[in-house]
Amino acid sequence: MYKAIIFDVYGTIFDMSSLENDMTQFDDELAASISKLWRKTQLNHMFLRQIMQRYIPFDYLTKDALRYVLDEHKIQYNRDDINQLFDAFLDLNYFNEIPRVLSSLNGKGFDIGILSNGNDSMLMPLVDNSKISDYINTVISVDEIKQYKPSPASYALILEYYKMIREDILFVSSNSWDVTGAANFGFDTVWVNRKGEQYDDNGQSPTITVNNLNEMAKWLEMNK
Repeated sequence: MYKAIIFDVYGTIFDMSSLENDMTQFDDELAASISKLWRKTQLNHMFLRQIMQRYIPFDYLTKDALRYVLDEHKIQYNRDDINQLFDAFLDLNYFNEIPRVLSSLNGKGFDIGILSNGNDSMLMPLVDNSKISDYINTVISVDEIKQYKPSPASYALILEYYKMIREDILFVSSNSWDVTGAANFGFDTVWVNRKGEQYDDNGQSPTITVNNLNEMAKWLEMNK
């Protein structure tokens, strides 16, 4: 039985589509377009910088991605505009089942942690603002080692914090590339496939695929 369950943050606990909620200066269609391209560009920049070994903190990377997106949409902006839009990353909505599931897992004795590419200046306000901080025992940022997931060194951070063997850890993410990275490192994994997407198979498959975290909780209960 697992001793610790480690969650990805963006898209797994927190709903990335909620970025649109703070874009009140744009109409709904434009806000949705900016939000989707922002997340896509953020990940593209992240992967490229990891390959080039040109790490920068995730808040800097996220703002750079936003500048590209606004330029792509031909929207004029200044530094205050960038900072105001970026603040949406610090106050994302969590998915509906999150408080109930995390509370239940805590009650069953699981140690709950998060591992994120976000740095502390992004993660700590997000967790604290969300009112689920009481359920999260450990917040781990790859900023400590200056390598983004899915590098093996990023997942090794979990073992440094928990002093456990790989078999004690269950890693949970909605991002198939993150699941692949964690599985490659040797963790059992849960892919939270909320949108019914095709798994991007790169040689490692998830231990289980679920539509939401309620399904994961039921699976854990059946396999305890």
